[in-house]
Amino acid sequence: AVVSTQSTGGEEDVVPPPVAEKEQEEEEEPTPKPPTEPLPESYEDLTTKQEAAVREQMLLDMAPIHERVLGEIEEVQSFEDGIKRPYFHVKELERVQLKNWKNYLDHVMAKKNNAKTVTLFERCLIACALYESFWIKYAEFMREIDVEETSKIYRRACMTHLPKKPQVHLNWAAFEEQRGQVAVAREALAHIDTNMPGLIAVILRRAGLERRCGNKQQGADILKAAVEASRGSTRDFWTLKYLNYTQFVLDQPHLGQELLEAEVEASQNSMRLYAKLLDMQNYKAQNNVDVTTAVTIFQKALESKLSAEEKAVFSHRRLTFLEEHSDSIEAIIIAYEDHVKNWKPAEKKRIEPMKDNNKKMGGNNKMGGGGRNYGGNYNNKQHYGGHSQGGGGYHGGYNQHQQQWYPQQQQNYNRSY
Repeated sequence: AVVSTQSTGGEEDVVPPPVAEKEQEEEEEPTPKPPTEPLPESYEDLTTKQEAAVREQMLLDMAPIHERVLGEIEEVQSFEDGIKRPYFHVKELERVQLKNWKNYLDHVMAKKNNAKTVTLFERCLIACALYESFWIKYAEFMREIDVEETSKIYRRACMTHLPKKPQVHLNWAAFEEQRGQVAVAREALAHIDTNMPGLIAVILRRAGLERRCGNKQQGADILKAAVEASRGSTRDFWTLKYLNYTQFVLDQPHLGQELLEAEVEASQNSMRLYAKLLDMQNYKAQNNVDVTTAVTIFQKALESKLSAEEKAVFSHRRLTFLEEHSDSIEAIIIAYEDHVKNWKPAEKKRIEPMKDNNKKMGGNNKMGGGGRNYGGNYNNKQHYGGHSQGGGGYHGGYNQHQQQWYPQQQQNYNRSY
């Protein structure tokens, strides 16, 4: 306020201050844009200006998506270029092709995009339909997402594409048993046993499944049928398996002893059967198997100062023991995972000299391991291109020679553990 004084007769008059202009306290509101002209309902009615505006806005909206798609294409371009045969053919794929598919799948799986991963697996299984390693990889991926879809994948693989591949059937049976679908597990094992009869791992799994379900007598019947269907050293092997089952599971050793005595009379040239017959004389009915204590002893051996080759023997015998006596399919799977990861190389190293010596002697006894199956090994004459986290692979193929697995010639053969 401005105060001015004027002298009028000696008196000071107070002049009122002039009115000050009001300051703009509020920000000026932006001038509203004129309303956009509404677009017509039909594309034909667009003006040239409206069409240009629409196109420009579409390009702006799609630009980020375009850049992202270009980046994704660039990431997988090398894998796509490596696919030389995207269609199915009975001729086996080259090793470099199998490796490219494996690396491509690993790359996409690491992105955690389930939809894209499933799409790529389906593409892969067109060209690789006869490789059970990729079916197993697909099932293990889907297992974390949808168990019902996992079961469908196993069924597609076993019933349609791989009716004579034991490994994927054993994995399917283990998966179904874990989730309580015992009937489906029986179906899987019966299917491969029909198409490839006489496989050791399959028969042991069938007997073990019945035992874990409480059908102990049915398990014994399966083993006895294996004895009757086999010949030579394999018959001796199944005789001892049946004997151990009647001792430690049925607690009726006289059943096994009757069969053992009959086999001794029939063959009269099996040292293992004679040794077991002598051992039976010292058997006591109260000699029941304590699974927990036995597993503890196996673990102590694996943690001891034994050589890697010796530990590999204990690891393999632990697998056999759990298959025959454990009530938990999870324990069998964990033991097999540990065997493949830690002891498989040492086991192969131990077996190689035996194979070389066998070749020099002109023999035909072949010992070896299969791929990744929750059942140990199986005797067959095909290379299954097994999926293995620790030592198998996606190389190889089908219609190739695979090592057989016949009963091991152990120093103490009178028991299987």
